[in-house]
Amino acid sequence: MKTDALELIEIKLLLEAIFLRYGYDFRHYAQASLERRIRLRVEKSNLSSISQMLPKVLHDPNFFNLFLKDISITVTEMFRDAYVFAKIRKSIFNLLRTYPYINIWHAGCATGEEVYSMAIMLKEEGLLERCKIYATDFNNQSLATAESGFFYANKKNLYFQQYLAAGGNASFADYYDLHHGNAKIKDQRSA
Repeated sequence: MKTDALELIEIKLLLEAIFLRYGYDFRHYAQASLERRIRLRVEKSNLSSISQMLPKVLHDPNFFNLFLKDISITVTEMFRDAYVFAKIRKSIFNLLRTYPYINIWHAGCATGEEVYSMAIMLKEEGLLERCKIYATDFNNQSLATAESGFFYANKKNLYFQQYLAAGGNASFADYYDLHHGNAKIKDQRSA
């Protein structure tokens, strides 16, 4: 059997074990990205095979947490995929106006920029006061960043362009304050 085929078996076994042990289901994640991240963890841990990860993942919580950080995707930005936000604003918000109360769940929210983007749009459309927004991620470090509301100030120009492309109808600068080289999102319920 070729090495690549064996590695695929090892990856499937590893992911199945993680699901059975911890309840995290990565079995349907983007395969190429996941394989790359697993191989990187094998290399960083000086292991000779993916199979050697199995006992470490199952019995060593610290190792498992390292693995979680490795596969956690924290790439996000304000109004990322602006065309999607524009479509939501044009197509879905009219339907949401017919509901007395709205629950929104951002699963895998990473560092929160897309959650804040949604809150800004909801505020502009007069829907935020009727909303409860839930933001979750299995990466606690990312969640802490999301809760803080900070983003890198050097991205504010990009975010402004994406905000406009998403149909923003105010000034993006109204939604954040600058703090020591970073930007902090204002509380949208009181802003």
